[in-house]
Order: sequence, then structure tokens, then C-alpha cells
Amino acid sequence: MDSYFNTLYARYYQRVYYAALKVTRDSSLAEDILQETFMKAYDKLHEVKEEGKVGAWLSTIATRKAIDLLRKEKRHVYLPLEELPFSEPSSGVEELVELRLQTKEAIQLIAALPPKLRVVLKLGCMEGKSEKEIAEALDLTPACVKSRMYRARMALRNLSQHSHTA
Repeated sequence: MDSYFNTLYARYYQRVYYAALKVTRDSSLAEDILQETFMKAYDKLHEVKEEGKVGAWLSTIATRKAIDLLRKEKRHVYLPLEELPFSEPSSGVEELVELRLQTKEAIQLIAALPPKLRVVLKLGCMEGKSEKEIAEALDLTPACVKSRMYRARMALRNLSQHSHTA
């Protein structure tokens, strides 16, 4: 699945970035939303039934995340009405509660990782650094970074599964 995800990232990262940039009009915020979008997509990729709609699905996630971020920061949303993603009116509060619970759980799961894995995951997923940049920052080989990133993801997946069954 990781190679499939990497292919999707390479194919759609610009589309997702520009969807976020269109709403936020801030490249730094758009980059943050890009990372959050692909983190969510990685967890939910198995739910996508039609591969041809992945780009639209990712763009919708990015747009919604951008709108939520701007609302949270009390900024104005810059999006034409016809491009607003609509959902059921009652789902907003439920989505917010679910997002907060997932965020809290993710922070707890990441904190449970061994330090070597935690730092690589933080630099890659949260700060958006490439494997090469992480390798240089930590004085490691890119292959070591790739291995640690994989092990961190697998450890998070295992921790997540154990927390849901407990």
C-alpha cells in the first residue's frame, strides 16, 4: 500500500496544494493542509471505491480542512459559492468531535513511539521534510530514514489497532 500511496502523493500533491491555497491564500497554511490531507488519506485510503475519483476526494478533504482551519483562526474563507463542499447539516459537529478525538489519539500514539521513530515521523509528516532532508538533519542515510519511517507507520498502525480493541 505504501508504494500505491506514494504514487498517489506524487500524482495529486500539486492539486491538493492548490485546492488549499485557493481557500487560504497562504502558502505556508496550504503546505500544512497538504500534509494533513495526505495523513488523513493514508488512513482512509481503503475506503475509496472508485480510483478515478481519488483526486476529487483529496481536493475535497483539503478544501474542508482549509475552511475548518480558517474558521478556527477566525479568518475569512475565500472560495466561490459554487466550489464550497456541502455535506449534511448535522455532520459538522460530529466531524469536529471525531477530528478532535482522532487528533488526541494520534498525539498519544506518536508519543508512545520509540524516540528514533518518533523524530523521523515528526520531521517527515508534521514538518514535511523529504527523506534526504531528514537524513541530513539526523546524520543518517536516506535508506535508514526510509526504514525508520516505514517502521514508525507500522508501529502507529499496530498501536492504533490495539487501542481500538482495548
